[in-house]
Amino acid sequence: MQVQYVYDEHGKKTGVIVPISPRERVSGKIKRVKSKGPFEPSRFRGIYRNLGLDFERELTCLRQEWERT
Repeated sequence: MQVQYVYDEHGKKTGVIVPISPRERVSGKIKRVKSKGPFEPSRFRGIYRNLGLDFERELTCLRQEWERT
């Protein structure tokens, strides 16, 4: 079974149905991450600095992908 999207009468996504096996894999990872302590965003500052990415272009591509699915 694949992920299924639920749409309203106007064609807007209103929900998602996720099969149990992928959800269990993800929730297991979330539980492991939560056990490592509080999230500290400052630990991740600058991790993309040396990748040479055009962030505006990447954000546009991500938005288009989000709206397409």
